[in-house]
Amino acid sequence: MTEQLLHSIGLYGATLVVCFIAGLVPLVNAEVFLVFASAKLVDSPHQLPMIVALAAIGQMLAKVILYYAGMGMFQVPKGRWKEKLERARQKMLKWEKQPYLIYAASASVGLPPLYLTTFAAGAMRINFTLFCVIGLAGRVLRFAVLVAIPWML
Repeated sequence: MTEQLLHSIGLYGATLVVCFIAGLVPLVNAEVFLVFASAKLVDSPHQLPMIVALAAIGQMLAKVILYYAGMGMFQVPKGRWKEKLERARQKMLKWEKQPYLIYAASASVGLPPLYLTTFAAGAMRINFTLFCVIGLAGRVLRFAVLVAIPWML
């Protein structure tokens, strides 16, 4: 599928699409795609800022959907996802005065998983603008490090 995307919409378009899908579907890994793309598909390090920006934007577009799902505007899948969401919400509630710190760590380091903290952020109704700014900054930081690794080795 990735090859078809690359062929039909190019590296930049594929980066946006893959990262958007990865933001919604935890089984799709944006990080693996970005390291591969940086190592095998990027011709010049001058392309890396655009790759990072598109990856972060794609992820955050998906996270906005999950944020609103956490607020209850969309149906959250029942079963283990609902249980995981509730655990993430409880962890963030323990840090009630600092949910933004947990979310920032999640967006940049990946722990706790951003997928879950995004739902919890919506459920806690944290400020949407801060949610977007912190999430975008964290994703940019994380993805910039990842795409730089192949160029540093």
